[in-house]
Amino acid sequence: MGTDKGIAVIGLPTLTAIGVKSMVVSEHDIRVVCYATYDDFRSFEEGADGFVVTPEVFVGNLDYFMPRRQKTLLYGNFQGMAGQEGERVIFPADDEAVIGEKLTSLIEGIAKDGVEPGELSAREKEVLRLLVAGKINKEIADKLCISINTVITHRKNITAKTGIKSVSGLSIYALMNGIS
Repeated sequence: MGTDKGIAVIGLPTLTAIGVKSMVVSEHDIRVVCYATYDDFRSFEEGADGFVVTPEVFVGNLDYFMPRRQKTLLYGNFQGMAGQEGERVIFPADDEAVIGEKLTSLIEGIAKDGVEPGELSAREKEVLRLLVAGKINKEIADKLCISINTVITHRKNITAKTGIKSVSGLSIYALMNGIS
């Protein structure tokens, strides 16, 4: 990829940020801007092509990260999400190989300008919005004037396209993709 690309690590604990930097630099020809805090992260806006941030940083700076969400990995503990596949999330309990795969995926996404396959349809996004708002299948069906079987089909399609099975995982996906 070359040293013209850069990844910013924002809000992670210092040792974790150093570990992420080490993995990226040793596996890829890419520079890393490390920050243990995020007070002045916007000072490098032009120099970062991808981001590894905590959910607090992401949510606290939605205006900045929403346009960059396809080039952002979240780092943190999310109750009930450990072991989920297909997430743009690094868990503290993930082993080095899993973290390496997720970082590689992020870097490859930067190279492809964040093009993501399996885009959700407008109706699937509506179902997802209601699902992450805490609605059950019956409530979603009533709200959208569709059958429960149709809701179940949409949920299966959402799971197939995102690779995410849990509602908490879908909530993170919806947040990262501006579906709310």
